[in-house]
Amino acid sequence: MLDLSANYIQALLWSTALWLAVPFLISLWTGKEQAFCDLQSREARAINLGFWLFEAMALGPLLWLLSRYGLGAETQALDLDRPRDMTFKALNWVLGFLLALWLGDGLAAARHRLEHTRFFWRFHAWHHTVDASDWLQTHRHHPLSRLIAFFAEVILLALLLEMVFGTIPWLSMIAAMACRRAYAIWLHGGSDWGMNSHVARYLVLPGHHRAHHAGAPIYSGMFRHWDCLWSTEQSPERHRGQRIRLSRLGNSIRSD
Repeated sequence: MLDLSANYIQALLWSTALWLAVPFLISLWTGKEQAFCDLQSREARAINLGFWLFEAMALGPLLWLLSRYGLGAETQALDLDRPRDMTFKALNWVLGFLLALWLGDGLAAARHRLEHTRFFWRFHAWHHTVDASDWLQTHRHHPLSRLIAFFAEVILLALLLEMVFGTIPWLSMIAAMACRRAYAIWLHGGSDWGMNSHVARYLVLPGHHRAHHAGAPIYSGMFRHWDCLWSTEQSPERHRGQRIRLSRLGNSIRSD
């Protein structure tokens, strides 16, 4: 019988460190005076932290084990004694990383758009009970939403990359997923950075994601061209200062 206890403990430790340490410290440091003096904000942060703990210490390790034993997830180190081999693998890693970053964001945008349909909205609505103004809100998701994201952004992405490279570039995939996760944390930070710059035309910024939480059909998580392709792009200015309206958000693409 396969003994997963040691592997689960290892996955648990890595998951807790990666998913909690840096975001939690940043969250405590950013605006902590207002957050912990106000009772309502303190309670909201406690709930958000609970979602983080669930993902880091329960769901995350289980999904990692599923990737490892179901898809054969493993990483390979570069052979430093063979410069040519190292150069080839490094270039292959960079290409895999860029493709995983781009395709992963596209799959995430498609999954996000799907979650705004009638059936899946009941689960995704958990995330829209917040206004995307605090780092800890990033993982306020229904467990089913996280499973959908896993199958779309890990399993399907791995299969697509395997079609391109002939094998699954796990190291590139993991690096790309880490970058996208860090970017998602930043999107929920409440910043107004770059909204009046040319960057806002090409990248999703925190202001865009706040507008989405207020009702704008902006489903992309990093690259704005996905919304352009689906003709769902809108200016965040139309939704500036609006309060969350969950019923309207659930109807946002029901006619599609």
